[in-house]
Amino acid sequence: MKFLALLRYVLFAAFGVVIASALFVVLNVLISSNYDAGTGLIERWILRATCSEYELEGTVRDTNGRPVPFAIVEATYLDTSLTTRSNSDGTFMLAPAEAVCDRRAPENVTVLVVADNYRPKRQTVPFDQGSLEVALDARDFRP
Repeated sequence: MKFLALLRYVLFAAFGVVIASALFVVLNVLISSNYDAGTGLIERWILRATCSEYELEGTVRDTNGRPVPFAIVEATYLDTSLTTRSNSDGTFMLAPAEAVCDRRAPENVTVLVVADNYRPKRQTVPFDQGSLEVALDARDFRP
């Protein structure tokens, strides 16, 4: 009787391993459709687990320290361009819909900030920099 119980547990474990293996293969096929064919099975899983997610938050202020509301903030890297507007307190948050998984993350991101009555400001920041304080100069309206 104990032998039958042991056999039942062994068969249950073997069945579980077969189901898990089949699920792994199906998921691998689905993920593989997004990656280069030269990337190996384990490498694809590692790449997926270590995706570089880009987020940038910060504040747009004038040179006197006052917040600049509704400034346009654009970050550009690789072939991605993210755009948002600053809130009424000058804060902003940029985040893409997807992480950078199928290629190396860039070293730098170009950030452009544009607001009415201020000079546009473009600067380059490291990809892994999570926050940015931008000070905009007032536009000179001389004729």
